[in-house]
Amino acid sequence: MLEPSKEINEKYRPYQFVKADGRVVAGVVIKEKPREYEVITNLLLPNAVTRVAKKDVDEKIASKISPMPAGMLNVLTRQEILNLLSFLEAGGYQLPDHLKNKHKHEHK
Repeated sequence: MLEPSKEINEKYRPYQFVKADGRVVAGVVIKEKPREYEVITNLLLPNAVTRVAKKDVDEKIASKISPMPAGMLNVLTRQEILNLLSFLEAGGYQLPDHLKNKHKHEHK
């Protein structure tokens, strides 16, 4: 949290795809298929997926900068930081057991 770019989890590593036509698509790869990459270009819009055909990519460049902004903790109070650390150490948000499994409801 203090240095988000020091170690970037591969799940969140941003990439730049330089295409043959000179355009650049930048984002996090959520899925790599045999013929294309599925990329989220804005992590605030995780359902907006851009598909990049591998045949159109001249170069794939891994970013060394985390999408998590540096200085995020600067806006929190000491107590808020301690609460955040406790939350993360406890495993973050956990769904209640009754919501973990999909269940079917009968409509009458």
